[in-house]
Amino acid sequence: MKKFKLQLFAEPELPKNTITPEMNWETMAGINVSPKEDTPDWADLGNLTKNMSQALNEVLYQATYWKDKGWGSTEVVGAQMTLTLTGDVKPNDKACEYILSDEVMYALGDARKTHLRLQKGDKVIIWPVTLANITPAYGDSGAPNTLTVTIHGNGRPSIGIIGSTDEEVV
Repeated sequence: MKKFKLQLFAEPELPKNTITPEMNWETMAGINVSPKEDTPDWADLGNLTKNMSQALNEVLYQATYWKDKGWGSTEVVGAQMTLTLTGDVKPNDKACEYILSDEVMYALGDARKTHLRLQKGDKVIIWPVTLANITPAYGDSGAPNTLTVTIHGNGRPSIGIIGSTDEEVV
Protein backbone atom coordinates (compact mmCIF):
# COMPACT_ATOMS: atom_id res chain seq x y z
CA MET A 1 0.00 0.00 0.00
CA LYS A 2 1.29 3.40 -0.97
CA LYS A 3 1.47 6.21 1.65
CA PHE A 4 0.36 9.74 0.73
CA LYS A 5 0.98 13.01 2.55
CA LEU A 6 -2.62 14.13 3.03
CA GLN A 7 -1.49 17.62 4.07
CA LEU A 8 -0.73 18.35 0.44
CA PHE A 9 -4.45 18.12 -0.36
CA ALA A 10 -5.77 20.08 2.66
CA GLU A 11 -6.99 23.68 2.45
CA PRO A 12 -4.51 26.33 3.58
CA GLU A 13 -4.89 27.89 7.01
CA LEU A 14 -7.59 30.54 7.17
CA PRO A 15 -5.88 33.96 7.27
CA LYS A 16 -6.98 36.51 9.84
CA ASN A 17 -8.84 39.60 8.70
CA THR A 18 -7.33 42.98 9.42
CA ILE A 19 -8.76 45.01 12.29
CA THR A 20 -11.43 47.43 11.11
CA PRO A 21 -10.57 50.99 12.11
CA GLU A 22 -12.95 53.11 14.15
CA MET A 23 -15.27 55.07 11.87
CA ASN A 24 -15.91 58.75 12.61
CA TRP A 25 -19.64 58.51 11.89
CA GLU A 26 -19.95 56.09 14.82
CA THR A 27 -19.77 59.10 17.17
CA MET A 28 -23.15 60.82 17.42
CA ALA A 29 -23.20 64.51 18.31
CA GLY A 30 -26.13 66.54 19.53
CA ILE A 31 -26.70 70.09 20.70
CA ASN A 32 -29.22 71.23 23.30
CA VAL A 33 -31.56 73.64 21.51
CA SER A 34 -33.37 74.61 24.73
CA PRO A 35 -30.51 75.43 27.12
CA LYS A 36 -32.66 77.56 29.44
CA GLU A 37 -35.04 74.66 30.15
CA ASP A 38 -34.51 71.99 32.83
CA THR A 39 -34.87 69.16 30.31
CA PRO A 40 -32.56 69.18 27.27
CA ASP A 41 -33.94 69.09 23.74
CA TRP A 42 -31.17 67.36 21.76
CA ALA A 43 -30.89 68.15 18.06
CA ASP A 44 -28.72 65.82 16.01
CA LEU A 45 -25.68 67.55 14.47
CA GLY A 46 -25.11 64.64 12.08
CA ASN A 47 -27.37 65.99 9.33
CA LEU A 48 -25.21 69.08 8.77
CA THR A 49 -21.76 67.87 9.86
CA LYS A 50 -19.21 66.69 7.30
CA ASN A 51 -16.11 67.12 9.44
CA MET A 52 -15.57 67.28 13.19
CA SER A 53 -12.19 67.89 14.80
CA GLN A 54 -11.48 68.03 18.51
CA ALA A 55 -8.63 69.58 20.46
CA LEU A 56 -8.09 69.52 24.22
CA ASN A 57 -5.95 72.70 24.25
CA GLU A 58 -3.92 71.47 27.19
CA VAL A 59 -2.28 73.87 29.61
CA LEU A 60 1.26 72.72 30.43
CA TYR A 61 3.49 73.46 33.38
CA GLN A 62 7.11 72.89 32.46
CA ALA A 63 10.00 72.99 34.88
CA THR A 64 13.62 71.91 35.17
CA TYR A 65 14.87 70.61 38.50
CA TRP A 66 18.47 70.62 39.69
CA LYS A 67 18.41 66.86 40.27
CA ASP A 68 17.65 66.32 36.56
CA LYS A 69 20.73 68.35 35.52
CA GLY A 70 18.90 70.64 33.09
CA TRP A 71 16.43 68.10 31.68
CA GLY A 72 12.83 69.29 31.87
CA SER A 73 9.58 67.81 33.05
CA THR A 74 6.03 68.56 31.97
CA GLU A 75 2.73 68.35 33.81
CA VAL A 76 -0.67 68.80 32.21
CA VAL A 77 -2.38 71.20 34.61
CA GLY A 78 -5.47 72.22 32.65
CA ALA A 79 -7.36 71.88 29.41
CA GLN A 80 -10.28 73.22 27.43
CA MET A 81 -11.97 71.10 24.79
CA THR A 82 -12.80 72.71 21.48
CA LEU A 83 -14.70 70.96 18.73
CA THR A 84 -14.82 72.49 15.26
CA LEU A 85 -17.70 71.37 13.06
CA THR A 86 -17.84 72.03 9.34
CA GLY A 87 -20.75 71.08 7.16
CA ASP A 88 -23.59 72.42 5.08
CA VAL A 89 -26.46 74.72 6.00
CA LYS A 90 -29.61 72.59 5.94
CA PRO A 91 -32.95 74.43 5.91
CA ASN A 92 -35.48 73.09 8.42
CA ASP A 93 -32.76 71.20 10.32
CA LYS A 94 -33.33 71.74 14.05
CA ALA A 95 -29.63 72.05 14.99
CA CYS A 96 -28.80 74.26 12.01
CA GLU A 97 -31.75 76.58 12.63
CA TYR A 98 -30.76 76.91 16.31
CA ILE A 99 -27.10 77.75 15.57
CA LEU A 100 -27.99 80.24 12.81
CA SER A 101 -30.91 81.83 14.66
CA ASP A 102 -30.68 85.58 15.31
CA GLU A 103 -30.99 84.82 19.05
CA VAL A 104 -27.76 82.78 18.96
CA MET A 105 -25.64 83.88 16.00
CA TYR A 106 -26.06 87.63 16.53
CA ALA A 107 -26.07 87.54 20.31
CA LEU A 108 -23.28 87.43 22.87
CA GLY A 109 -22.70 86.06 26.35
CA ASP A 110 -25.31 83.72 27.76
CA ALA A 111 -27.14 83.43 24.41
CA ARG A 112 -24.19 81.42 23.04
CA LYS A 113 -24.17 78.89 25.90
CA THR A 114 -25.74 75.46 25.59
CA HIS A 115 -24.74 71.78 25.93
CA LEU A 116 -23.00 69.31 23.64
CA ARG A 117 -23.71 65.58 23.79
CA LEU A 118 -21.24 63.11 22.26
CA GLN A 119 -22.10 59.41 22.19
CA LYS A 120 -20.01 56.48 21.01
CA GLY A 121 -21.53 53.11 21.73
CA ASP A 122 -22.89 53.26 25.28
CA LYS A 123 -20.45 55.98 26.45
CA VAL A 124 -21.90 59.50 26.67
CA ILE A 125 -20.16 62.82 27.32
CA ILE A 126 -22.27 65.89 28.09
CA TRP A 127 -20.43 69.19 28.14
CA PRO A 128 -21.55 72.73 28.94
CA VAL A 129 -20.33 74.72 25.93
CA THR A 130 -20.15 78.09 24.21
CA LEU A 131 -20.78 78.40 20.47
CA ALA A 132 -18.14 80.59 18.80
CA ASN A 133 -17.07 81.61 15.31
CA ILE A 134 -20.45 80.75 13.76
CA THR A 135 -19.77 81.18 10.06
CA PRO A 136 -22.20 80.49 7.23
CA ALA A 137 -19.71 80.80 4.40
CA TYR A 138 -21.87 81.32 1.31
CA GLY A 139 -19.30 81.25 -1.53
CA ASP A 140 -19.66 79.81 -5.04
CA SER A 141 -23.16 80.10 -6.52
CA GLY A 142 -23.17 76.46 -7.59
CA ALA A 143 -22.07 75.07 -4.22
CA PRO A 144 -23.96 74.50 -0.97
CA ASN A 145 -23.78 77.13 1.73
CA THR A 146 -21.24 75.79 4.20
CA LEU A 147 -21.32 76.22 7.97
CA THR A 148 -18.47 76.27 10.45
CA VAL A 149 -18.89 76.56 14.22
CA THR A 150 -16.37 76.12 17.00
CA ILE A 151 -17.76 74.65 20.19
CA HIS A 152 -15.77 75.53 23.33
CA GLY A 153 -16.13 73.40 26.45
CA ASN A 154 -16.91 75.22 29.71
CA GLY A 155 -15.44 73.36 32.65
CA ARG A 156 -15.63 69.66 33.29
CA PRO A 157 -17.87 67.34 31.28
CA SER A 158 -20.14 64.65 32.70
CA ILE A 159 -19.18 61.21 31.43
CA GLY A 160 -21.50 58.27 31.79
CA ILE A 161 -22.67 54.97 30.41
CA ILE A 162 -26.15 54.68 28.89
CA GLY A 163 -28.29 52.32 30.91
CA SER A 164 -26.13 52.77 34.01
CA THR A 165 -27.34 54.62 37.09
CA ASP A 166 -23.75 55.34 38.08
CA GLU A 167 -22.30 58.38 36.35
CA GLU A 168 -18.59 58.98 36.40
CA VAL A 169 -17.48 62.59 36.47
CA VAL A 170 -14.03 63.27 35.10
